[in-house]
Amino acid sequence: MAHGRGSLGKFALPTPARRLVRAATTTATRVNADKRALPNFLIIGAQRAGTTSLFYYLLAHENVFGPIRNKGVHWYDSGFHHPPAWYRSHFPLQATVDAVAKKSGQPTAVGEGSPYYLYHPQIAARIAGALPTTKVIALLRDPVDRAISHHQHELARGFETLPLADAIAAEESRLDGEAEKMAADPTYVSFADMHFSYAARGRYAEQIERYHQHLGRDQVLVLDQRLLLSEPEKTVRRAFDFLGIPPLVDGEYPTYNKRDYDKGDAEVRATLAEKFIDANERLAELTDGEIVF
Repeated sequence: MAHGRGSLGKFALPTPARRLVRAATTTATRVNADKRALPNFLIIGAQRAGTTSLFYYLLAHENVFGPIRNKGVHWYDSGFHHPPAWYRSHFPLQATVDAVAKKSGQPTAVGEGSPYYLYHPQIAARIAGALPTTKVIALLRDPVDRAISHHQHELARGFETLPLADAIAAEESRLDGEAEKMAADPTYVSFADMHFSYAARGRYAEQIERYHQHLGRDQVLVLDQRLLLSEPEKTVRRAFDFLGIPPLVDGEYPTYNKRDYDKGDAEVRATLAEKFIDANERLAELTDGEIVF
């Protein structure tokens, strides 16, 4: 990635050393946070739907900038106890962004992303309060496949111990009361909501509607993960058009964070599919029939 727009690759250092470098960099950048750019776009999710790939594809463009260190800053979800200056300190200098715009004669875009932003019930309002003109991109995956992939992701990370059918059966009790706690305390981070929301995250319609309500439909782009896989250039062009950035010429579209997964037995898939019937119908309406699961 050119001119240091973001460091999405890992440091070639041991973990403790990476932490020291990251802490030192954060301290240095916070000093001049007011001279740094703020995002004008966010990739908001969904989890296990290709958001990392999409972010890399966008960052390949000379006029698109990401955070200094990681794809996601996580201010709106797990870091909302930090002041706004902390958030801003993660982005490139505004002078750097302006210089690229001047040299190219084209607009620039600055963004970050987290797949939790789409699902978390408070984040649309937080984004609208902090960045009311920002644009958001949602990338959606078949909710049954997404839930199963999510479960296997949590198993691999050691956060989940239950088999899929038991985890789906336990989800409602695990999440009971968590939304209310998040609404009551902006700094509360729900472990269960982050890690065990297998079916809840797949009810996309209500999540998209929250963003329509807080930002307006014109600031929300909804993309289908299937098309990102089958027609990546065309799909990424839609994202560039949405951001007002000229399309990338000769882009490359490898798949990032890909994980092979067991698609689950027919009974579990049928149980999950039933949970999404109403939400899928509403999503089709919201996208004018473009995304049908």
